Amino acid sequence: MKYRKNKIYLVRVLIATFLITGILSCTPGPEPIAYGQDQCVYCKMIISERGYGAELVTQKAKVYKFDSVECLTAFYLRQDIEPNGIHSMWTVHFSQGDKLIEAQTCIYLHSDGLRSPMGLNLTAFMDRTVAEEMAAKYGGRLISWQEVQELVREKWIDKN
Repeated sequence: MKYRKNKIYLVRVLIATFLITGILSCTPGPEPIAYGQDQCVYCKMIISERGYGAELVTQKAKVYKFDSVECLTAFYLRQDIEPNGIHSMWTVHFSQGDKLIEAQTCIYLHSDGLRSPMGLNLTAFMDRTVAEEMAAKYGGRLISWQEVQELVREKWIDKN
């Protein structure tokens, strides 16, 4: 009898473990960019430049990868994914090449001194101090996520 109770307990623990693992594995979130392997969904270029890259994550946990914030923003503005289907958008923190941060919270440097993969020269930073240091070094101006959208709309979307 004791063996049967232990067996039932073990089965319940295993089922709970599988359920929790399943739920956690479906939680939408960014994933690491495989530089030199992943392809930009928007422009079809291989994502190769560390310090650049972006991702859009859907509510269903599908991850779309981009080689630059310009491509992410154009994809977003063209509504290739319905806005209510988007869970989050991420971009690479320039100073920490593999670290992804939410696109809406970044500070962006628009500078000809830092050439981004698609040529609109947008670079993302997590904190204002680092962004200001880079602006002093490379020139340009600091802009918000809203201003990134306006710039991409003006330079890319409205011209095509």
